[in-house]
Amino acid sequence: MTKVKAIPKPESSVSEIRLEIIREKRGKEKRRIRSFTRYEKQFSSGKYIKKSLVRFQEPESVKGTGLLSWTKTDGTTQQWLFLPRLKTTKRIKSKENGKSFMGTDFVYEDLENREIKDDSLIFGGREMIDGYSCYVIRTIPRIESAYWGKKIYVDEKIWQIRKVEFYKDENTLEKTLYVRDFTLQYNFWSPTFMKIQRVNGNHTIMTIYDFKPNADLENQIFTESFLTKAE
Repeated sequence: MTKVKAIPKPESSVSEIRLEIIREKRGKEKRRIRSFTRYEKQFSSGKYIKKSLVRFQEPESVKGTGLLSWTKTDGTTQQWLFLPRLKTTKRIKSKENGKSFMGTDFVYEDLENREIKDDSLIFGGREMIDGYSCYVIRTIPRIESAYWGKKIYVDEKIWQIRKVEFYKDENTLEKTLYVRDFTLQYNFWSPTFMKIQRVNGNHTIMTIYDFKPNADLENQIFTESFLTKAE
């Protein structure tokens, strides 16, 4: 996992993302579409290592909704959710990390940046995922987590994560994340397709259709005052 963390990342980036939330009920499939922009900035010194802002554009019912995340050097993450219709900002408490993010199959913890020291790591050999040879890493949390543990599959050539299994307990799978279609832009790897699927069949598809590295983002974008400026 050290090599995964060591892969070069842009100092800042802007991504345009589309979400498809798929629910199956009585043999019928229901889809909801949402889109948002994600702003992200890395820090090489100071109190924080990363800050990000997610801002929803569609549909109209969630337009302007934002999630601000600050990841500290100690591995902890602070998050605030802004709801423009209610004109309120809510601090996401650590005990809420396992709650669904905006009705998707992602939870708030999935959007955080966990550090290597946050988990115990166990090497589980190699497996083929989508035709790629991957190292298998078992993780058990050392600090508070929404999961009992995870099984992470890392591409041994490009050191990118291709699959993650999330467990409720040692033998009970909760959901699986599939990461596909990596592109190399300006020497930075970026996936364009992610799917997170629960064991009951419900799933969310995330398509990253535009990725702009080194976007020269100002620090004020990652503040609570900017978060409340609904677009």
